[in-house]
Amino acid sequence: MGNKILTQYDVEKEPCYYSVDLKWRLHSASFKERPDDKLTIFLFEKKHVEKYAKNTKEQILEVLRKDATSLQRLRHPQILSVIEALSEERSTLAFATKPVVGTVAQLLENNRHELSSLEMKCGLLDLAEAVQFLHQDAKTAHLNLSPSAVFIDPQGRWLLGSLGHSVSGVQWGQLVDCPFAFAPGAERPGELSHEPPQRYAAPEMCNMPCKCGLESDIFALGLITYELMCSDRQPLLRSAPRGFTPSTVRQSSVPADLYSVLIKVLSVNPTERPTIAAFINSEFFMDVNLRAIRFLEQLNEKDETQRVTFLKGLPKLLTDMQSPLCSQRVLRERVLPRLCNALLFPTLYGVVVPIIISLLKREKVSDSAHFQAKIWPSLKPLYTAKEIPIEVVTLFLKELDLQVALASQSEQQAVLLPFLLRCLELQEPVILNEVLEKVPYLHKKFEYRQVKDQILPRMLQLLLNSTVVKVKVQVLMGLSRIFEIFDKTTITDTILSAFEKLTRTDRTPAVCMCLLGCYDAMSKFLGPKATSEKILPLIAPLLVEESLSFEQWETQLSVCKKLLQRVEAARRKDYDSRREAQAEAGAALGSEVTPGALRQETKQAEPQDFESLLFAGTAKAASPAASPPKAPPPPSAGSAAGGL
Repeated sequence: MGNKILTQYDVEKEPCYYSVDLKWRLHSASFKERPDDKLTIFLFEKKHVEKYAKNTKEQILEVLRKDATSLQRLRHPQILSVIEALSEERSTLAFATKPVVGTVAQLLENNRHELSSLEMKCGLLDLAEAVQFLHQDAKTAHLNLSPSAVFIDPQGRWLLGSLGHSVSGVQWGQLVDCPFAFAPGAERPGELSHEPPQRYAAPEMCNMPCKCGLESDIFALGLITYELMCSDRQPLLRSAPRGFTPSTVRQSSVPADLYSVLIKVLSVNPTERPTIAAFINSEFFMDVNLRAIRFLEQLNEKDETQRVTFLKGLPKLLTDMQSPLCSQRVLRERVLPRLCNALLFPTLYGVVVPIIISLLKREKVSDSAHFQAKIWPSLKPLYTAKEIPIEVVTLFLKELDLQVALASQSEQQAVLLPFLLRCLELQEPVILNEVLEKVPYLHKKFEYRQVKDQILPRMLQLLLNSTVVKVKVQVLMGLSRIFEIFDKTTITDTILSAFEKLTRTDRTPAVCMCLLGCYDAMSKFLGPKATSEKILPLIAPLLVEESLSFEQWETQLSVCKKLLQRVEAARRKDYDSRREAQAEAGAALGSEVTPGALRQETKQAEPQDFESLLFAGTAKAASPAASPPKAPPPPSAGSAAGGL
């Protein structure tokens, strides 16, 4: 690749598209100093025409030169935009345009049914507006309208190119001599030609004498429209339109709103064809979904009132899931990118952001890669914007888990976490309520160290410094939901210490009751030892708080008793376990004698009589021995005296 344009940019070696009708090879490229800025290189190597006759070879090269120079001269949103003029060297021709991803011909080759009817209609309107510019402003007939001449940019817009056969200075109703002649059988498949493809040419261009004009483009546009909108999406003609009649078009094969204008567009007589303006204003293009997409694309050209009115009405169109506008591809490629462009206007934040968030929540409309590439660059600045409606901040907080799931890990840490921390520093109850509700669900998305060292200190600082009771209550309720994520030392040394400081300065009933709920929950989590040592000393003073109502005092007392009962139950269980353990240990070591063993030992210690010794081991010996006679009781004191 010796052309200087190829050395100025980082160009992919393999072309992304090529066809005989297009002639150019399309190479994706990027600026060397700005790799994210893409462009497309149109490259033609002259060796591909060496085999042709000298005259044919020069005619082909001249068509390519005219294509590049005409595109450079004509500027319109729907015309392919040149950013690096044609450079011709000994072996190559090359020029650069804004990035394109391919052509409509390539789309049809890959999958004729990939695009929905609405997307096709959007593309046809793009193409029709480009033709309208050529006809009305540039007074130019294109004369090479075909799927190979229509390019698709990364945003899905269709751009008209391939102006190498165009003729300037033409008026409507004025047919001029055709600069090329379609000889029957002259078109050879697979070979380069200096003539446009015959199967998309108008009848007057193929019949002798060959004539052409603006009307010829209308016929070619009709052929493209039929191919894209008919039920089987197949071309109407396979060769030059000699002997063609509009009756070939079956009414059932095209949409009802297209048939009447299509028959006129495909009229054999050029004078019977409608102008491009009439075609654009036909019923076929009077589609509310199509007009909504087009309004979105042109939003920056509208005034403030029109923008707001449109964006407030757009959600109504997006509620019908069966609508063509709500197909996943249309939302992904056509609607979301345009809504993101609307974020360039700060006054539209309040109406645009809710629509974007609602679409992101729909299944398969976006994924992490799409979000990070197409959506996040527009949303990201809003997280650090100095002026932003409170409704948008609240919505961001409500849907923060969605954005955390879609954003990259680095963006979570660099943008979303700082946003969350800033919201914790605000004194706005609505925002605080949302952020405190989200923290329990988002802590797993952030590192534990960040939650402990950044989020928790801000919550406690807010708790101790705020003068608004409602804010303190919100913080306490938030802490009651997340304290379990922290280690026990952090809870006892940091959180409970902050609670102790709070009770020194604020014992309003609302704060006392919220603290009670926290103490109860923490007691279950920390266990009886921490309950006895850390929590009961904090809860007991609340029992004498005079600002509490009787019902509140009873609740405080009930919880205090419950905590004591937890300690009591734990201690009793502990003591029971100890006794059982001691008994088991004693039995294992033989240090404790059971009653049965004691009786046996006593029995064996008793003296044996003479017969037991003689009959030991016999049945007679097994019978219990006769009890020895009991000794007489000692004499009483009275009887002893009488005896004397």
